[in-house]
Amino acid sequence: MPQQDIIVGDTGDEMVAKLDNNFDELYAGVPTINQQLVEWTSGKDYEPLSITRDADGIATTFTVKWPDGSGGVWTATDWNATEEAYDGFTITHTASGQTVTQAAVTRDTEGAIINKPALTIA
Repeated sequence: MPQQDIIVGDTGDEMVAKLDNNFDELYAGVPTINQQLVEWTSGKDYEPLSITRDADGIATTFTVKWPDGSGGVWTATDWNATEEAYDGFTITHTASGQTVTQAAVTRDTEGAIINKPALTIA
């Protein structure tokens, strides 16, 4: 839809509708911050900075720098004693106040991941 100009005589409702349409057209295809965080997290598009490891040398938490410059913290969750690995994690995005969560994966008897739940945002 082409840009709609606001003209003298438009009612308040007409002006709001035109502005909404113009906004929608301008930002069509631009991902929301939640969509962007899912993409960045899936691609591991963050830079680990200060890393804390457990006694076995496994990373348990680290600060991150996101592609947009925001800071955050990655935290391992869901310890799997059989595989000696963490099966989930959370990662925060300070600028938006959002947290991305990878719920625990499911493994087969060989330890291979057979189900990886979708990332969630809160």
